[in-house]
Amino acid sequence: MSRLKKTRGILLTMMMLFTCISFCVAVSAEPQEMGTEEKSTEEKSTELEELNTDLESLKELPLSQYWAGDSPVAQSLRDYVSKVTDESDIENYIPIEDRIAVFDMDGTLTCETFFTYYDTMMFIDYCNTRLEMSENLSEKDKEELKAVADSITPEYKAGEELARNFARAYSGMTVQELYDYAVEFGQKETSSFNHMRYIDGFYLPMVELVKYLYDNDFTIYVISGTERTTSRAIVDHSPIKDYVSPSHVIGTEFEIKLAGHEKTPSNMDYKYGEEGKDDALVITGGFVQKNLNANKTIEIEREIGQRPVLAFGNSGSDTSMMNYAIINNRYPAEAYMIIADDSEREWGTQDFEEKSAEYTAMGYVPVSMKEDFAQIYPEEISKARTQYQAPEEGSEEAAIDYAEVFPSWEEDSASLHELVAFVSDCTDESSPNYLDPADRIATFDMDGTILCEKAPVYIDYCLTMYRVLDDPDFEATEEERDAMTEVRDVAYSEGKTFHPETVTKDDLVASAFAGMTPEEFRAYVVDFADRTDAVGFEGMTYGESFYLPMIEVLDYLRDNGFDVWMVSACEREVVRALVERFGIPYDHVIATDVPYVASGKGDEVADDYNMGSEEEILLGAPLDEVECGKSGKSAAIAREIGKRPILAFGNSSGDYSMLNYAEGNPYHEGMGFFVVCDDTEREYGSDEKAAEYYDIVEEEGWTAISMAKDWASIYGEGVKKTALPGAEEELSNAA
Repeated sequence: MSRLKKTRGILLTMMMLFTCISFCVAVSAEPQEMGTEEKSTEEKSTELEELNTDLESLKELPLSQYWAGDSPVAQSLRDYVSKVTDESDIENYIPIEDRIAVFDMDGTLTCETFFTYYDTMMFIDYCNTRLEMSENLSEKDKEELKAVADSITPEYKAGEELARNFARAYSGMTVQELYDYAVEFGQKETSSFNHMRYIDGFYLPMVELVKYLYDNDFTIYVISGTERTTSRAIVDHSPIKDYVSPSHVIGTEFEIKLAGHEKTPSNMDYKYGEEGKDDALVITGGFVQKNLNANKTIEIEREIGQRPVLAFGNSGSDTSMMNYAIINNRYPAEAYMIIADDSEREWGTQDFEEKSAEYTAMGYVPVSMKEDFAQIYPEEISKARTQYQAPEEGSEEAAIDYAEVFPSWEEDSASLHELVAFVSDCTDESSPNYLDPADRIATFDMDGTILCEKAPVYIDYCLTMYRVLDDPDFEATEEERDAMTEVRDVAYSEGKTFHPETVTKDDLVASAFAGMTPEEFRAYVVDFADRTDAVGFEGMTYGESFYLPMIEVLDYLRDNGFDVWMVSACEREVVRALVERFGIPYDHVIATDVPYVASGKGDEVADDYNMGSEEEILLGAPLDEVECGKSGKSAAIAREIGKRPILAFGNSSGDYSMLNYAEGNPYHEGMGFFVVCDDTEREYGSDEKAAEYYDIVEEEGWTAISMAKDWASIYGEGVKKTALPGAEEELSNAA
């Protein structure tokens, strides 16, 4: 008995059991009629267990993992496979050797729109990264090919002319070199989806279908408009590689000859290996034919030699292949057309009602990506906010000059490109996502997000260590000195913040500067930062310990009309003093507060006190009991800004709430960026902690910024990480 027949039997049994049990439950509530025996609890339990077993068996139904449970297309495919593989069904049975299924690739098996086909994006990448190294092309050829690559936008039309340019670009490469490059390119991430490499673009429902057909003894062919070697490389490294052999991949043909014989008119004029060596097969730059429209049908006849009984496509270039399957076929045959109508999980723009009517009239079965596909890609993959930013009318250059605007970033940083795409979209007046400048709010944590977090600990603690232990003008108490010595011992040996039992951090940080005016304190902070070397680094003061890539982000956002705010758990006046150099005004700093007191009242609360004209506002102690961290950050943003941000940047658990506050903006979709300190060469990163953060970032749906991978430079030239001083060394106590 076939698997499908067994499943149908299970379905029927389940329905009968369910009806029976429902009836039993219903009548059990009524008085038992004479002669009717009530079932025992054990019998009812057994029936329920059997029902649960049958329900579990439904999960074994073919095409049930990634296809919608109520998909009529999935049921149509099950019915078709069931009848043509049933030897007892004389009218419909198809012998194994004649079970041929053909699939178009782009848009049928794989993503078609990131932002164009795989081979087109590969061509663009090649022109930008490898073309200059080609020894087979003239400078004129290279200029022309680069111009072609630059002109490609999502609205372009694939055709023979573009395919000829592909062949020209790869001229001189061996077949193996082209194959290897296609595999290498597939590892690159697309900017049209989050967490997707180009090779990851296979539709899961179609992968499931290919396996289902293969398991039912269908022979699978991929008939692609993409060049054959590239198509083979894609299939060989895809989820369908076990079901489609390389010889069953048919694609566009480039002319290939033996190296040194590229100009020979006929391949019959020379022999391979004539000199006893392994001759290289190279792409000449010539072109045989583009595998589109009727060419697909011709190639099926030429290379397969018989009509397929199943055909799957997604566009007008596949209709010849579809018709070849269903017209005058001696076996039952069907053709299925994928309709890109999903704009939530994919970049589909087609109208299902319109396209399905068109395809049904042609004899095809329409497939809705939106309704028939329960899941399109793996769960970690999601559609990006912007597929492609087209040039503005009359502008000379659409893309920004990354080397100029972001010199400290790796130019291929996916995180940076996500940010730029987001900013471009919400600042484009023609975009439906355009955002008024008054609502372009971006919030940044400071320590660990734009400033070195641990040199060897947070800067407010480093400042206090200096004040208590090294400042000759400050008379610390013995208790404060003992406590801060403990803090520095641990900081210098382990790079960790130590909280002494005798004096709290809040008391230490605040009391060390109590009595200063805000202006005096800010000047003190700046003086300390600019003349004190950052511990654990060479060639850098604390004032220079800002992450250059993030300062470039600050500048970029403000240049695009964003209102930038600092939101830190550090003390407010410390933050004000440090970020003023980057043009952040005092009133755009939200942080933990000390009490501000009037000089005429000393350290007493002066809310009801009328100051005199000669009095000052002074810093008091201790720090505010409500630290500006975790949910306190979001509350402070609501209190002091009055609007939710659409961009937020953080680096630790104290920033989770702020990032989610931005992501959940109800008026405009926001983004949260998380800086991960995973650089152990240039910074004091931790692989273990970084792995933990990456898991959290993925779970929350934020965008990770990797110090190690995304940043070409952190602090600039001349700065080197050194070892921490170590607890064994003598600690200087100048005071």
